[in-house]
Amino acid sequence: MEGKLLFVGGDLYGIQKFIYNITSKKAMVSLKGRSAYLKQFTDEICNSILEIPQAKEIENSGLSKGDMKIYCSGGKFYLQVPNAPYIKEGINGLVLKTERELWEKHKGQLSINIAYFPFEYVDQEVKIGDTVGNIGILWQQITKMFNTKNNQRFKSILLDQTNYFFDVQKVGGHNVNVCQVTGIEGAVIKKIKFGENVEELCILKSVYEQIVKGQHLRSGFKMLEEYAGSTYLGVLRMDVDNLGGRFVKGFDSMESYRKFSNALDRFFDVDEGNLHKVYDQYDYKDFVNIVYAGGDDLFAVGRWDKVIDFAHALAKDFQDFCKETLKEKLTISGGIAIVDPRFPISKAAEMAGEAEDAAKQYNSSVKNAFNMFGESVSWENEFDYVMEKSRKFVELISDKGLSHSILHRIKRYAEMVKENKVIEEENKNGNHKRKPDMSYLWNTTYFLTRFMGKEDVNKEVYDFCKELRDNELHTPEQFRLMSLAARWAELELRIDSETNSDTITNNTD
Repeated sequence: MEGKLLFVGGDLYGIQKFIYNITSKKAMVSLKGRSAYLKQFTDEICNSILEIPQAKEIENSGLSKGDMKIYCSGGKFYLQVPNAPYIKEGINGLVLKTERELWEKHKGQLSINIAYFPFEYVDQEVKIGDTVGNIGILWQQITKMFNTKNNQRFKSILLDQTNYFFDVQKVGGHNVNVCQVTGIEGAVIKKIKFGENVEELCILKSVYEQIVKGQHLRSGFKMLEEYAGSTYLGVLRMDVDNLGGRFVKGFDSMESYRKFSNALDRFFDVDEGNLHKVYDQYDYKDFVNIVYAGGDDLFAVGRWDKVIDFAHALAKDFQDFCKETLKEKLTISGGIAIVDPRFPISKAAEMAGEAEDAAKQYNSSVKNAFNMFGESVSWENEFDYVMEKSRKFVELISDKGLSHSILHRIKRYAEMVKENKVIEEENKNGNHKRKPDMSYLWNTTYFLTRFMGKEDVNKEVYDFCKELRDNELHTPEQFRLMSLAARWAELELRIDSETNSDTITNNTD
């Protein structure tokens, strides 16, 4: 016997690309609608599968109707249903129907993997064929099947519509409309209401539906420029670290898994969960818009400084949540791209993703980090240190007479420290024999002493510069963190020499 139950998994592929494939300045409304569309789509597939088993089959399997749904969020779902031929046939038919629907609407931008295999419970463990283990083996097996299916996406479409893929396709021309939101051909003219104004946009029918959904979800939508105000836009991406490994590691029972995953899902609930609590508690509604939150990750845009504050508050709340609710230690990492509001949102989202990846590689992949201005810092202690120094710079420069040239000097000497590390690595490999430039040490001492020696120097300025000179600007790491604080303060003070640049995320000079 192969097993009384089927473990069914679904994984919506291409979510990030689909959400961020936006070219229009009207992106905000479409983004929110796309997020809601994805959630609704995944829920509908999940519920369609749950409706296939008959009551008698459910009873014979030892399940209740409530037991069948394990998890559904963030473009993923996991179910356990009775193992019966008609149920497999129903799932297979749904796979073909869904694959065609996604192809017709999105032409390959979105696809879904749906896989299943038989299993059964043996005492407190799970049996798949001849393999027995904790429930983590269910996720190991479904992940293998997803990986295989990823290489066979739209296989049925390819076989049924060979001509479409291999014949010459007509593209462009005077009579072809291009969608102003996605850049895809086949658009139609639609009247859209933005606040008090009605505008005509040339958009795809599916984009129109997403915009309508977005407007229904949140009245009074603001455009990206309005969130940024007269400054820069922050584009944030965050997700939980090592969550896949946590699932594969396993739980004591399916119920313990369900409680864990549902608690995590509630944390990221925009309307009622911790995410909403943090958003509401600090009154971010006028400055930050949570575009997408599901499963274990989120995407938000808003005024750059408020987005950083929001990420910090969320990371702290997540740490408390894991300790108090999940009774275990999990961490969250993120990255922010800081750009001109007119900068393409799809590119900014890609840059934020790269910043997030850098945070996850930080400190030998320990993660639990945040990447901003091209540098990663640990949430554990480094972020608070950089934030405190940045605010001190702003205070002393704005109110106490500290010369803003201190920011430029610290950044310049931090670059020398960074270049010295490159030289040392080259020398170690025998490629070059250059001498590191150590002049940053005495130059730092010199300029800080000069600031301290001015006749009318403020006492707070004197004490601050003395502390930097004597204790806080000696090691490469100290220079790196202080330079990051200087960049942050520089943007706060709007004295950055590159204020006309489209993006300042990766500039370090």
